[in-house]
Amino acid sequence: MNTDHLRAFVLAVDEGTFEAAAALLRISGSAFSQRIKALEKEVGQVLLTRTIPVQPTESGEQLLRIARQTVLLEDEARRSLGFRGSSVNFRPTITLVVAINADSLASWFIRVLQEAATWDDVEIRVHAEDQQHTDELLRNGTVAAAVTENPAPVTGCRSEPLGVIRYWPVASSELLDRHRDDNGAVVWQQVPQIDYSIRDSTQRTALSRLGVSTPTVTHLLPSVQAYNAAVGYGVGWGMIPEQMLPSGVLSGEHPDLVVIPEIGAEDIQLHWQHWSTTTGALDRLTAAVHRAAARELSPLTP
Repeated sequence: MNTDHLRAFVLAVDEGTFEAAAALLRISGSAFSQRIKALEKEVGQVLLTRTIPVQPTESGEQLLRIARQTVLLEDEARRSLGFRGSSVNFRPTITLVVAINADSLASWFIRVLQEAATWDDVEIRVHAEDQQHTDELLRNGTVAAAVTENPAPVTGCRSEPLGVIRYWPVASSELLDRHRDDNGAVVWQQVPQIDYSIRDSTQRTALSRLGVSTPTVTHLLPSVQAYNAAVGYGVGWGMIPEQMLPSGVLSGEHPDLVVIPEIGAEDIQLHWQHWSTTTGALDRLTAAVHRAAARELSPLTP
């Protein structure tokens, strides 16, 4: 397949519109549309929805990972040979698209970005998704690598262990006191819960250990900072990574926040999955991820 057409296809998905993708390639919108049409004619199927943002069709999802790998390999080859030729489509920067769970992104993965700040030839684009679902983005070709809870490698990918994030169930003592029965026991069905997203099952899984399936009130706060602050303000109880707990919570010396012993901590084992066909840039990112994980995460449990 024509790599210029594949590059246009990938950029359309990444940028969300034909106009934005065409601007990156420094070609007109009509010329860009012709490249997409030519690729679709070659494969005999519609690959992109003409919506805003542009989305790959089912056929497009099947082609996306191959297209992304092809473009990345071409860019790496040109760079290693010191050759750009006369093509206006060659971008001097390699784009690595990855999927990271929000808690990792707000904590240990920052060290990866600190390393990447010295890479003038690489840009990183992050999709924030729950660690239980990041492998879906790897499977459909949206990303080249992902931090995932699933150790089983996606087809065409490698899976490497990283370490453990330990989550602690935390609530304000005032919140728990407001939901006790006459005997002093907490009525968990009535205690408000905070979820990060509708796909976040961490709290529900923990609460099921107490025999409670769905609390009466569940708040949704898709921001790590807002989530942790809301737990501190007594909006609801939640599971917070150990690295993000305020000082004194684990020792029982915090003036308000307490660990919920009847639920207990939960260890989430993380893995780094990436394409089996790697490039220098992807290998560099993988090495940085392992260094950051070794420094910030707990070792994997046997």
